[in-house]
Amino acid sequence: MGDWIDLATGVAGTLIGILSIAFIPLVLLRKKDPAATFAWILVLLFAPGLGVLLFWFLGRDRMRRPPRPEREATSRVTGRIHERLSGQVDPALLARSLEGQPPEHRGMTRLASALGSMEIRAGNDVRVLLGAPATYDALIEAIDAATDHVHLEYYIFRADESGERILQALTRAAERGVRVRLLYDGFGSFGLRRRLRGLLDAGGYAQSFFPLSLLRRAWTVKLRNHRKLVVVDGAVGFTGGINVGDMFLDWRDIHLRLEGPAVGELQGIFVADWYLASRHDLTASELFPMVEPRGDALVQILQSGPDESFETIHRLYFAAIASAQRRVIIATPYFVPDQAMNVALQATALRGVDVQLIVPRHSNHRVVFHAGRGFYDELLSAGVRIHEYTDGMLHTKAMVVDGRLGLVGSFNLDMRSFRLNFEMVAALYDAGSVERLEALLEEDLCKTEAIELERWRERSVITRIKEGYARLMSPLL
Repeated sequence: MGDWIDLATGVAGTLIGILSIAFIPLVLLRKKDPAATFAWILVLLFAPGLGVLLFWFLGRDRMRRPPRPEREATSRVTGRIHERLSGQVDPALLARSLEGQPPEHRGMTRLASALGSMEIRAGNDVRVLLGAPATYDALIEAIDAATDHVHLEYYIFRADESGERILQALTRAAERGVRVRLLYDGFGSFGLRRRLRGLLDAGGYAQSFFPLSLLRRAWTVKLRNHRKLVVVDGAVGFTGGINVGDMFLDWRDIHLRLEGPAVGELQGIFVADWYLASRHDLTASELFPMVEPRGDALVQILQSGPDESFETIHRLYFAAIASAQRRVIIATPYFVPDQAMNVALQATALRGVDVQLIVPRHSNHRVVFHAGRGFYDELLSAGVRIHEYTDGMLHTKAMVVDGRLGLVGSFNLDMRSFRLNFEMVAALYDAGSVERLEALLEEDLCKTEAIELERWRERSVITRIKEGYARLMSPLL
């Protein structure tokens, strides 16, 4: 009996080894940076069985090319969205609003447009919302005032006390005839469907974005929809970094409430994502109403994802940092920069720009936390000022450049946001909105501890090994 077990074990080990070697060409065929490619090859060679499983479920970083009929149908939907939105631009208002903007900002709007993101929109009202409680209250107020439709899209939506408050508001809206559609990520909101009976019975709709499946590799734990957006009647919108759930009530985070033409861009993203998840076309003209100017804010909505050839938001962040003349403040809960972002931060600091990075002292993702700390030494040496937030969990995802450009959204400075997830960011170009955002980041700085280079280098050998190992794994995160 023992001989048969030994034989079976040997055969299984041989097959796993052969399978691991067979996976190496698949790694090489991916258009990924050499560090990640090399890391995956090492995992396959030195941990064959585990490596095969990890690559099968985690190695895919782009969406599969769909069949031609499906591509053509998607292209038609995208074209109709573009038609709806292009008719809402007021060239004269935009030209007046852009007067006085520095040339580098105009260059970034052109870069975003060239990469396939939305156009800049003038005539918006922007409210910067601090924290989940204020955001949930504003969201419920808008839902209760809805008369035509409410569209929601979230990475994490939990049916706890906070989630139930919002679900009850959605159910009330559906009962009075408002069309309610909830798009939730199949991984981040796993298990939500069974808690939606009240909403569905009232006539609302809910759709999971890429449900988890052990057999459908592309729709597993990668390529997730990390966006957070809400559109009410095509005129009021919300976006930022705040998910739905009780655990987020005490987190430091920022969201935006928008009114005006920029909301149409949020609608366009929702309609495209709804079609991708459900194959239901929502491009009817009534979902894209003409929205009159509501304020003076200039807003540009940026999106990126694994269905794109370019990482749009990554390139915009890189360009914004590289164009800074005086000061850059970045807040991010998850910091694992790739080589390009690492170099941009260092080079900007070395030429005399005040570059300040705010990250959490206590993180809910420990490997990512230690991987980010593995970059501190070289950044500090270049003059980047790093501050660790000590007053709870920092989840703010924002950047301010020279007091003239603000970015708020779902985008982290880590590998997942750079390449793997569906993300979105609102770029703010008007002085009033940017000043409010910068003031909140200044408040964050008052609750941080600055990392000093000499003291940092005194940390223990065990800590350095932990950070080095996590950084080695960073291309796979």
